[in-house]
Amino acid sequence: MTEIKLGIAGLGTVAQGVLALIRRNGVLMTQRSGVSLRVVRIASRREKPEVDLMGARFSTDLDDLLNDPDVDVILELIGGEGVALDLIRRALASNTPVVTANKAVLAAHGNELMSGSGKQLLRFEASVAGAIPIIRSISDGLAANRLQSLFGIINGTCNYIFGEMEANGTPFDEVLAEAQRLGYAEADPSFDIDGVDAAHKLTILLALGFTGEYDLSAVHIEGIRHVTVADIQFAKELGYRIKHLGIIQNTDVGVEARVHCALVPSNALLANVNGVMNAVQVISDGAGETLFSGPGAGGEATASAVLSDTLDLGKRMATAADKEDSAAKGDMAEPSVIAPAILPMTDVSSANYLRIPTQDRPGVFAQVTQALSEFSISIDAAIQHEASASQPVVDIVLLTNAVVESAMNAALERLQGLDIVAADIVRLRVAPAL
Repeated sequence: MTEIKLGIAGLGTVAQGVLALIRRNGVLMTQRSGVSLRVVRIASRREKPEVDLMGARFSTDLDDLLNDPDVDVILELIGGEGVALDLIRRALASNTPVVTANKAVLAAHGNELMSGSGKQLLRFEASVAGAIPIIRSISDGLAANRLQSLFGIINGTCNYIFGEMEANGTPFDEVLAEAQRLGYAEADPSFDIDGVDAAHKLTILLALGFTGEYDLSAVHIEGIRHVTVADIQFAKELGYRIKHLGIIQNTDVGVEARVHCALVPSNALLANVNGVMNAVQVISDGAGETLFSGPGAGGEATASAVLSDTLDLGKRMATAADKEDSAAKGDMAEPSVIAPAILPMTDVSSANYLRIPTQDRPGVFAQVTQALSEFSISIDAAIQHEASASQPVVDIVLLTNAVVESAMNAALERLQGLDIVAADIVRLRVAPAL
């Protein structure tokens, strides 16, 4: 049996989840892995809450983690960049292994942190999709495969909001307020509902499975603020559910990397992932289609992934041979691989959902279709309900054929300029075949 002594940075929800799991399942972890985990030091800039620290020394100085000779592995559970990034950098520079759940740091600084010994010393399974072992599945389980595409519901807040809007017809703002009350959304929910959180996670998956480069700027990002209950109901009439997806696709001309709302066929597996759950569907040449689903957030769910990484590091540190092997690998020159080009969003092709609020006049539908035809866009399905006496504006809802983004954008500009269009057009993309 090998004992690994842990230093924990931060004492929030995830850190408390780590402590709870070690207390409850520590013996089980040792039986399964041959590694015993003992928390020896905890550092947090916040005052110590009333929780059982399992005998660990507590301080408010993060330097204590780096300077304590008893600490074998540091768990960085602070979040954000700033002090968290500084702690990770300094730990790696001193050859101290680090486990983190910090997607923002990886998305922005992954190339730096994963260079040199970082590949051996840094683990970050918990940074994407909480308890779902998607990072290890891509890095290890599917390592022999060329990944063709990845579709992910990787933000539980957005998934919860859409589910409540669909189930109860509750407007977006009211559902968001309820999500904040329940702790599913932050006081400032922008990172979630504007797509930034999902983009951080997709950047990590993009690097691991497709390009080898961590580049947040390569990901097209859209949020969910523009989707209404009406859009969800119209999508249902057309046989779809609306999901906020992270999408990566290998194509003949480059890799697509995008985060946005998408219409998913109602009978697709991803369409039926509800609540705050996450799911990632991967299609590869050897393994075919695989789906990973589970809790994407929460203290113990994220702590589960943190401790999985920690136990894996412990097993690798168990013998001197493993250490020598790791050091040797760190010194070896890696083969040169040319990262595939990221396709600009303007070159991505997709079918589209359009909700066009129009004046209730004769010939309106013909004007809309004529404007679309100018850009060689055809209509695959349409809904046009009658206007009520109290609401003279009628929504024309269309599903278009697959069209390149630049053409769709030009067509939308043309449509929005028509005098029959009474308000902003809502445009959502249809997910590629799932």
